[in-house]
Amino acid sequence: MGKKPKKKLKIAIVDDHLLFAEGLKALVEEKEKLGHCVIYQNGEEALQGIPFEKPDLVLVDLHLPGLSGLEVVKILRENMPLLRILILTMDVSGHSLLEALSLGASGYILKSAPFTRIINDIQTALQGDIVIGTEMAQHLTQGFQLLHSEPNTLRAFHELTRREKEVLQLIVQGKDNRTIAQELFLSEKTVKNYVTNILNKLNLEDRVKLVVFSLREGLSPNEENRQSK
Repeated sequence: MGKKPKKKLKIAIVDDHLLFAEGLKALVEEKEKLGHCVIYQNGEEALQGIPFEKPDLVLVDLHLPGLSGLEVVKILRENMPLLRILILTMDVSGHSLLEALSLGASGYILKSAPFTRIINDIQTALQGDIVIGTEMAQHLTQGFQLLHSEPNTLRAFHELTRREKEVLQLIVQGKDNRTIAQELFLSEKTVKNYVTNILNKLNLEDRVKLVVFSLREGLSPNEENRQSK
């Protein structure tokens, strides 16, 4: 028997910068052949069309005419809780990043990244990982400071083992399982097991909630595992 044909993806792009959106659509459909893209130029169009199209992934710009990107994320998440949503924007604000994650976005990447990296981030998000563009890592601290100003002892993380804390630190830095495995010299399967254990111990549902919770509880992405000392 031959191999089962690979499922073609359906991706929605919500962006009023048509030249950028058309370029990404062409890359997805023609060069990478990942599947079909549909473009919406404002939030109202997106909220009408996406429930009908039922895409695998939605890419949303933050600054849209009419409804903002964050409003679009909030409404989509309320009505389609399993939908994967990536913020794709020029906004490098740490506050915007944390707010997007708090609303349930699966990641936050910048338009200034090479198209090839954006494609990789799309594929990573579809695998269930949270995606935070490398350029945004330094801005996580800014968002953390806005959300959490009280001194903290990181008591929430005391049940985690030393290795689980190391994995958690890298997750908060926006790294996917493959990268974490490489940095810690582990297999991807082992990393997945650690992630499952962390989620269970902290009573959280997924990686997005894990990142938001960790930052709210005082885990800075630039710390050298202070919580394990």
